Amino acid sequence: MTSTPVPEARSSYDEVPYLKSAFPQTHPDRLATLARLFGLAPPDLETCRVLELGCASGDNLIPMALGLPNARFLGIDSSIRQIQHGRQTIDALGLTNIELRHASIADMTAADGRFDYIVCHGVYSWVPEPIREAILQICRDNLVSEGVAYVSYNTLPGWRVRGMIRDMMIYHSDQFEGAAERLQQARALLDFLAQSVPADLPHSTTLKQELNVIRPEADAYLFHDYLEDVNEPVYFHQFAKAAARNRLQYLAEADFSGMLVSNFPPQVAETLRRIATDIVRMEQYMDFVRNRTFRQTLLVHEGAPIKRNLDGQALAGFLLVSSTQPASAQPSLAQGVPETFRIARASVTTPNGITKAALLFLTQQYPLGIGFEELASVARARLVECGVGDGADATPERDRQILGNDLLQAYAVDAVELHVRIPRMSSTPSARPVASPLARLQATQGEKVTNLRHEVVVLDSFSRQILPLLDGTRDREALAAALAKLAKEGVLKVRDKQSGASLTSATALDDVLRRVVQAGLPSLARAALLQQ
Repeated sequence: MTSTPVPEARSSYDEVPYLKSAFPQTHPDRLATLARLFGLAPPDLETCRVLELGCASGDNLIPMALGLPNARFLGIDSSIRQIQHGRQTIDALGLTNIELRHASIADMTAADGRFDYIVCHGVYSWVPEPIREAILQICRDNLVSEGVAYVSYNTLPGWRVRGMIRDMMIYHSDQFEGAAERLQQARALLDFLAQSVPADLPHSTTLKQELNVIRPEADAYLFHDYLEDVNEPVYFHQFAKAAARNRLQYLAEADFSGMLVSNFPPQVAETLRRIATDIVRMEQYMDFVRNRTFRQTLLVHEGAPIKRNLDGQALAGFLLVSSTQPASAQPSLAQGVPETFRIARASVTTPNGITKAALLFLTQQYPLGIGFEELASVARARLVECGVGDGADATPERDRQILGNDLLQAYAVDAVELHVRIPRMSSTPSARPVASPLARLQATQGEKVTNLRHEVVVLDSFSRQILPLLDGTRDREALAAALAKLAKEGVLKVRDKQSGASLTSATALDDVLRRVVQAGLPSLARAALLQQ
């Protein structure tokens, strides 16, 4: 691959840095999980090599490097401002297994080595055609034979209306100089359109719906998605054809639930199965029906033996996590009695005792995980303990079959997570609580931190103050003393909203820490930040 200059449009990321964030769907664990689910043997995460193209400040790559200390990470970005910021974070954390390099994607060659996982999030649609081709060439030339690549991009037909709005914003904002003024004028135009489009026009409803999606977005997203010189959405079949031209094949979407035709109404699913002759056509037709706007596609080398027909046996060897809650106050474990388990966006209903016992156990363990085989044994033991029987034909093999099929369906609707690796966490605070060093650093800089599950969590003011103190050097009394000092200085009001008690006492603080980890408080509990 020949070296070409950094595209001039990329300099805009020095003027308006991209949003700082971690993306769980890009983590090597997610890529390896989907590869294994479809019958492949992806590289081991513990010692893998990961490349991120367009890494910005490393906010997605750095948490990976922290969580996988024996793996190696390389990030490439053309914004020197963002690269320098990321290097400062790396130095502050003392990481030695990650490099952020200021370079164009087109500068990558075979001499840079081969990688087990390649990630390119939020780049493909926003660069000129030669760079888009370079991304796929890197996935071809720098990806090991069993490796997995992730590429996200805007898609058609969903981006048609957004493209129209983008054209309007560019037309208006191009009269003005500087990113700040262009953004201000672009927002003014959005407000004008939202207020002025007549309600009786055929396109009014669609246009207003899209305006309501776009207007609340952050400035950085608005600028780079709608005001950049390049934003080229593609149809999925066009992307798949470009990948095939580079000897790559479609594996899956990072969001597994979006792949399932069974999630459509039966008559729609039946038609899709009839007219789609292969996986690419099926995905394209589903995009037509959904009017899809964005994809997060996983690629592997051509010839990789992908197994498309999945059943419950595919869950063997996986780790499972779930935070579902039973809809019933006292769910029955009896065989044949349907019970529903819910999370924010999904629910599953099952009459199978082994599955109900397993989901209850997962809920109690969250955010910790357990292997599928062990989960089947634990669930059976729970049924025996409760004196619940489900027939003389109950065997370990039958348990695994029923449980596997049910949990695969739960995974398909995002009610259960599958992993090949789960970070070391604790469900209770230790004597000297320890939080992720990255989260402690981020808490001193703002309200958003990245947890051990590679998720972005928004902290409340109390959590922002206490989190940097959780470095393993302080017991409860020392933490209470530190909080009392902050309270005396007027930095923090430390009083429990529920009980009204002062949080500077060791007893009250211990209760708060326990609730933070176990009881689902909005800041640290779901973040799973505390570890032994």
